[in-house]
Amino acid sequence: MNHDMPTGAEQRARRQQAELERRKQAQAQQQARLQSENEAKVKQQAEAFRADQQRAEKEARRAQQAAAQKQSPPPAYGRTAAGRQGEPPRPPSPIAPRGPQRTAGPPEHRRLGQQHQETGGDPPGNDPPKVRNRWFTAMIMVSATLAACVFLSLFLVQSAFDLLGLNQNYTTIEVYIPQDADVNEVARILGQTGVVSQPLTFRMFMNFRSVQSEYLLAGDYVFNSQMSYDEIIRALMIGRTTREVVRLTFPEGWTLRQYAEFLEENGVVGADVFIDYLNTTDFGFEFFGQIERDPLRFHMLEGYLFPDTYDFYVGENVSSVTRKFLRNFNDRVMTPQLLTRMSQRGMTVDETITLASIIQREAGLSDDMRLVSSVFHNRLGSPNFPRLESDVPFLYIRDDILQVGREVNFAYIRDNIMPTLSQRDRDMIDAYNTYVVEGLPVGPVCNPGMDAIMAALYPESTQVPFFFFVTDVNGDFYYAANYERHQQNVQTALAAGEEIHGTGVGNYVS
Repeated sequence: MNHDMPTGAEQRARRQQAELERRKQAQAQQQARLQSENEAKVKQQAEAFRADQQRAEKEARRAQQAAAQKQSPPPAYGRTAAGRQGEPPRPPSPIAPRGPQRTAGPPEHRRLGQQHQETGGDPPGNDPPKVRNRWFTAMIMVSATLAACVFLSLFLVQSAFDLLGLNQNYTTIEVYIPQDADVNEVARILGQTGVVSQPLTFRMFMNFRSVQSEYLLAGDYVFNSQMSYDEIIRALMIGRTTREVVRLTFPEGWTLRQYAEFLEENGVVGADVFIDYLNTTDFGFEFFGQIERDPLRFHMLEGYLFPDTYDFYVGENVSSVTRKFLRNFNDRVMTPQLLTRMSQRGMTVDETITLASIIQREAGLSDDMRLVSSVFHNRLGSPNFPRLESDVPFLYIRDDILQVGREVNFAYIRDNIMPTLSQRDRDMIDAYNTYVVEGLPVGPVCNPGMDAIMAALYPESTQVPFFFFVTDVNGDFYYAANYERHQQNVQTALAAGEEIHGTGVGNYVS
């Protein structure tokens, strides 16, 4: 399918560009206004938090003073022979002590005891251990209280800024929320990607708002760093953001080049950027490790962009765009049922998609997919027909690898273009040419849909094995078990029109 821009497309593009510029200017004005309002809010919040912090520090100082007074030893009142200081002397007691009198011990002990009595306390520098422990404990408690107050104040300030989206540099952040992600998982993802700086506070806020996990919708989101918690939650619950969205449908049988051009035409991402990213990025999907890393492969991920309808943002990040296609393929194809069937047929994922891509282009618009599949399976299992001899890979060579134009036929490429190419380019073309290579080509030649994939895994069972087929310009298919009958079918197909497709008809392909 040709996707050159129609007449007037450049004018529409210019109008769209002008509209985008107008929206950017309006957005910039709105951002400036919001920034001014945010600065006022920041100042007000900062003053309130400073007042709270000052009150907390005063309370901590009062607690420290109270603890110091509580732990101080009582005033010493020295005793004399006359009694307490300031009191009149007491008369001697008329009661004589009974029993033997205890001695005060050695002289040095008696001196220390006398000194203790005279001063009313312990000797200097010899505070009791309990007093020292109390002082140490009090200091630790006061220090811990002050540290906790400072930490709590900083946490409250940062949480307040994060809650309101204040004091943040404006950036757009693309986030994928997986299916069945709960509140805790969503908070963790938003924290890791930088949408929120305080995941704990965000989780507490969602609990305060009674946000349940089932309210949050899975999908790709684009947030900005200045969104408040309420705005983020609202976007997650309704499944949209404020960016312009385009809905694009990619038919079965399109090549990676056609995908790239279609995305560029609709302002999603540049075609070259899209292709380069696919060819150079190591993706972590399950199927990625099973793709054949052959240097003769033109596009490594050709065949793995699952045809479907997708929603994109205008100017979306290339990583997000590519992962939508690949994630859909992983979810739809890498299922236990299909993987088991591939194992039963002795086929890898890459072989399945390669065969499905040929079936898609040969019979994509008909009900003959499973019969066409049976022809290719019969050839793959027969020593008499080691090559598929399908003309579909030639179309891929002409339109995508060489890009020489639809008017060039198979014979012209073979006789006039191939001799001018480098050895590596000739080897690549031969690796896709099913009239040269035995078995399957080096990789898929388009992106097949689910019907073609199922046909590759479940070919039609026939009483007589067919090894040939041809289709005419009207889409009618003719099957044959031997070459003689096939030649008759070719003449019948040519009678309906000059354009035919099938096996063993390369010289007729235009």
